[in-house]
Amino acid sequence: MQRKFGKLFVTALLASVTLAGCSPAPQKPSQSTPAAGGADAKKNDAGGGSKTDTSGGGANALAWDKTDDPSLKSQTLTALVVDNDGTITKMMKRFTEDTGIPLNVVAVDYNSLYTKITTAALSNSSDIDLVEMDTIWAGQFLSGNIVEDLTNVVPQDYQKQFTQSSLSSVMYGGKLAAMPYFSSTKHFYWNKDLLKKAGYDAPPKTWTEFREVSKKLTHDGVYASGWSWKQAEGLNCDFVGMVYSFGGQFFDQNKNFNANSPGAVKALQYMSDLINVDKTVDPASLQWTEDDVKNAFEAGKIAMMSNWEGMYPELNDPSKSKVVGKTDVGLLPGEGNVVSASVTGSEGISIMKTSKHKQAALAFLKWMSSAKFQKPNFTERGTYPVLQSLYNDADVKKADETNTIDKILAQFQYGQNRPNGPGYVEWADILSAKVFEAIAGHQAPQAALDEAQKKIEEAIKKAK
Repeated sequence: MQRKFGKLFVTALLASVTLAGCSPAPQKPSQSTPAAGGADAKKNDAGGGSKTDTSGGGANALAWDKTDDPSLKSQTLTALVVDNDGTITKMMKRFTEDTGIPLNVVAVDYNSLYTKITTAALSNSSDIDLVEMDTIWAGQFLSGNIVEDLTNVVPQDYQKQFTQSSLSSVMYGGKLAAMPYFSSTKHFYWNKDLLKKAGYDAPPKTWTEFREVSKKLTHDGVYASGWSWKQAEGLNCDFVGMVYSFGGQFFDQNKNFNANSPGAVKALQYMSDLINVDKTVDPASLQWTEDDVKNAFEAGKIAMMSNWEGMYPELNDPSKSKVVGKTDVGLLPGEGNVVSASVTGSEGISIMKTSKHKQAALAFLKWMSSAKFQKPNFTERGTYPVLQSLYNDADVKKADETNTIDKILAQFQYGQNRPNGPGYVEWADILSAKVFEAIAGHQAPQAALDEAQKKIEEAIKKAK
């Protein structure tokens, strides 16, 4: 799930915007995010399908209970999604087979996606109806009036079917910016053999335990852990998960961004101590991406790692891995009352405000989020479903050859978003730069985050 983030400053879309708060890390898994209902969200009518017109009325009114209307078959949809090998396009074409509604899939690489979406919005183009939305764009897309607000369109009972990770990733300020597309978080992987040789039958459950275990695991050229701590978005991902693990959050009670909260400083101090004081982190981590971390783990050079789902079956492929049958996956450690916390990587599919086929687009979202798409997307492609019910499906269980799907699902319930308010795409670089300064030993964690706070506040003001 390594992601590189495109950069396009869209000042016109950020006017009069304030950042919304994130919930603290859950102390036990939840089946739905509190943001899904939101205090400002209106309840659906008794019929179960809201007929809220979020687009101004007329033919573009969005009605959940009219997605089977035969007239929709006369409309051709265009969806802009990331597809590097053609498999997503083939999967999505089944929508036409099932519904009779024509669908044109425009495949792009991830690094082009953000620019193409915002360019289409600024030009008021109606050529694109549906777009893939990364979680960090939710605030900007809603506040910038780029995509439809689906909060009162998709019934609350339907929203409750999704995993915590996938639903929270498409929410901003209690509003639904997209329909969940797939589930993703970072997970905890460990080498069972190395832990056993160090005297441990189970992985650490807290970061305090992790630090002590790491000291015994680091010897003879093997480091306890390796991380994607290159100055890039991957570093922000690890930092976010760590902040919530230590009970921190990125917004205060007034919904103001807070990079230097006590929890954030404690988390960064911990990260710095691991690499600079304990020296149990492979120093190459300061240049590593998630793929580099995976390669080191496969080679047996590190004993533990945090990485996205999808590491299997490669970890058990003897042509690529030296740790076949020696590894396991589970919850990332927590601290204190926090059982676990991990950054989300889930994404969604949104309806463009400029679409002329919004009702047909809603029909696609309904289909895409159902088992008709979600089930084969896992059994054929290995992409983790957004529907919690599918994790008990017999075909899905059979396709899970490594028997890890239940462990993967468990982490999804502890997913936490990056602070995805408007402008994050721009000031994320500030955050990663200052976090890097601290873990590289160039600046004290408190001073680094104080400086990050000041610079990010200035960036937010300019974006308004």
